[in-house]
Amino acid sequence: MSGESVTQSFAPSRLERVATAPVGVTAPKRLVVLGATGSIGRSCAQVVAEASGRFAVVAVAGGRNGAALAHSALELGASFAALADPAGYRELKAGVAGSGIEIACGPEAVVEAAL
Repeated sequence: MSGESVTQSFAPSRLERVATAPVGVTAPKRLVVLGATGSIGRSCAQVVAEASGRFAVVAVAGGRNGAALAHSALELGASFAALADPAGYRELKAGVAGSGIEIACGPEAVVEAAL
């Protein structure tokens, strides 16, 4: 092998990747649940829970109830929770303490969650 250059590729070809991909398996749909503490938000949480693995909730947003929003964020595995009314900040913060969920309050925070 002196003087020879050998190039070896360990990455599978496109054809190999397509051939070995599980049939019918897709990445979870990423969701943001606006109004997570209301009746529609609770119904959405129920649908997400029943469709295990089909959805990934990345953010939740609510109006005034910080404790309920914290519960929703934890239940749905969200990484961000936004509360429109800053008066509920303490309850939201206490409810997600130690979870790693990022929180913010105010109308701008809700817009951020939606994006």
